[in-house]
Amino acid sequence: MGDQDGGHVQCDHSKGKGNPVAHPEMDDALMQKEEWSLDDWVEMYEKVPFNKNQGGPSKELVKYIKALLPSEPARVFVPLCGKSPDMRWLYERGNTVVGVEGVEMPVKEFFESHSDLKHTVEDVSFGKVYKVGNSFRCWTICRERDGDRQSINTKYPTINPNIHQYPSHHFTILLLPQSHDERLQVYVCDFTQIPKGSLGHFDAGFDWGAYTAIRPADRPKYVEVVKDAMGENFRYFLEVCHDGPPDALGLPHSISFRTLKLDFGIKSINQSSGVSLNVWVLATKDISAEWEVDTFFNSFLLLSDKDF
Repeated sequence: MGDQDGGHVQCDHSKGKGNPVAHPEMDDALMQKEEWSLDDWVEMYEKVPFNKNQGGPSKELVKYIKALLPSEPARVFVPLCGKSPDMRWLYERGNTVVGVEGVEMPVKEFFESHSDLKHTVEDVSFGKVYKVGNSFRCWTICRERDGDRQSINTKYPTINPNIHQYPSHHFTILLLPQSHDERLQVYVCDFTQIPKGSLGHFDAGFDWGAYTAIRPADRPKYVEVVKDAMGENFRYFLEVCHDGPPDALGLPHSISFRTLKLDFGIKSINQSSGVSLNVWVLATKDISAEWEVDTFFNSFLLLSDKDF
């Protein structure tokens, strides 16, 4: 899930965005449901007005980027991405970014907000995929009478990649491929129906609110997809809410470290790195006041199959 103005409504737990006091439009029966289906997410997006503001990256992503990605460029997975500006930020750093979202509306809105990202939409066996590509660099070479030439460097999108040169009496336009690598892709599909091996392998993953939002019954499949997508020596950023009131309704789910350990098969949990650990607790925040409850905490974890 995303953060800031471009992300999901439920994601920024530190600001209490799921709190009806902070967001009156959230005060209805849907927001009190403990388990959301894809239809519920569709309804949520229909209720929340589209904000064309692109927003900025999650501050935790910026803060911990070196811990998540010791070297760049890398291949990064963003599950349940919504219209998160985190994807654009990671992409602009030269990384290959692949998001997955269950509802198409926020994906369309992401590309409407980032209209300079020219893309195609293709069907796949388990849904569809939006791919950024077919961007060209345009060189205009002007022929002056005295023989001097000037070059103007601008971006020029085209739907015909086979046309690379437009001759003229006074100037020539050369179209040079700028982005054919499809470094930004967003799949629209049911996360639990992604076939094994379909997404390839990643160096890292950035999970902002996805694990805490998915239905408890779907968590095993969610974790299976995530672990299948992670390559050797991966690092996975996981934002999780925990120790909330036992009778609390709505999202995000409060998930104990015990559940987290059983779901992911974690060896140990500690607040510092160590040779035998594969989880690092980067930070923990008390968000009880924002949610107007007696206890509620937000932790940022880094998981890996290797020592940190």
